Amino acid sequence: MTWRIRFHPRVARDLDSIVQWILDYAGPDIAARKLAEIEATIATLKDTPHKGSLRDDIAPGLRAIPAGRKAVIAFVVDDAAAEVLIYAVTYGGADWAQRSMRRRKERR
Repeated sequence: MTWRIRFHPRVARDLDSIVQWILDYAGPDIAARKLAEIEATIATLKDTPHKGSLRDDIAPGLRAIPAGRKAVIAFVVDDAAAEVLIYAVTYGGADWAQRSMRRRKERR
């Protein structure tokens, strides 16, 4: 079974910020490579949505997985809808837990 991937509306901003930060710091080749790592990790959730650390201590059903060495993807799995909702993508130590909790409280 292949699961559908959905993104919280603010994830696009997360990715733009990550790319801009890496562009400024390390240049376009590294930024493109890091973004590809993040996208590849997200794509794996289509086939294995329940991987990663379950973080019920932060929010019910919240999971987190690393993408490369410095990125974290925070998401929940909706088994009934066969869907993965990406709440946040962070990089370089940004507080993915806090960002995910805030976004879960917002309307999807």
